[in-house]
Amino acid sequence: MSSAEPRLARVAAAIADPTRARTLARLLDGRLHTAGELAAHAGVGAATMSAHLKLLVDEGLARVRPQGRHRYFGLADGDVAHALEALLRLADRRDGDDEPAADLKRWQRPEMRGLRHARSCYGHLAGELGVQWREALLAKGWVKAAPDGRYELSDAGREALAELTPDGMATTGRLLYDCVDWSERRDHFAGPLAVAWLDAMVDKGWLQRVGDSRELRLTPPGRPALVEGLMGDVPIAAS
Repeated sequence: MSSAEPRLARVAAAIADPTRARTLARLLDGRLHTAGELAAHAGVGAATMSAHLKLLVDEGLARVRPQGRHRYFGLADGDVAHALEALLRLADRRDGDDEPAADLKRWQRPEMRGLRHARSCYGHLAGELGVQWREALLAKGWVKAAPDGRYELSDAGREALAELTPDGMATTGRLLYDCVDWSERRDHFAGPLAVAWLDAMVDKGWLQRVGDSRELRLTPPGRPALVEGLMGDVPIAAS
């Protein structure tokens, strides 16, 4: 008697379809998108995208949020985002390449320079700037380590980062924690608080999203406000 199909096989099959793979890669920016937006990005019709999204939701890879007449789709959670990031790294390797060398080659390509400097990683700030942001907050004492591998804002941090933190948002609990940065091989901050900070940076015009990619560009107003202002003269370790 044959055994039931392994769950891993079903998930792998869901990701393997080219249209669904493009859709999942698009959702890695951490934002919510309508089915129409995802259909246009993937180059398929609305009915086709609807069927793909239903499968992704059913398999636990995506989530849907109804709002008014629209339905918005995003990745199910951070575990899915990390799995997709790992698959992207694996897909970029060549036969015979060892992992560190393959990663180094990838991020040194000219077309990857912008993504390496700053990008969104499931809604929070990653890349060189994300790593530097984490190091600056820790060096200033605005963020302090808490039990269970998470972080909390200090009193000074709550005051200094008030304009980036939504009113009424809790600053304790599992709202801020480490996430390994694929290009820098060091940690940047992840979690709901880190997502709120990136949203605020974009809303203020300090960072600008680049087209349909996950790349983020530091704007002229962003340099004095973010790098020279909040991050200040904190020594940053070399990448």
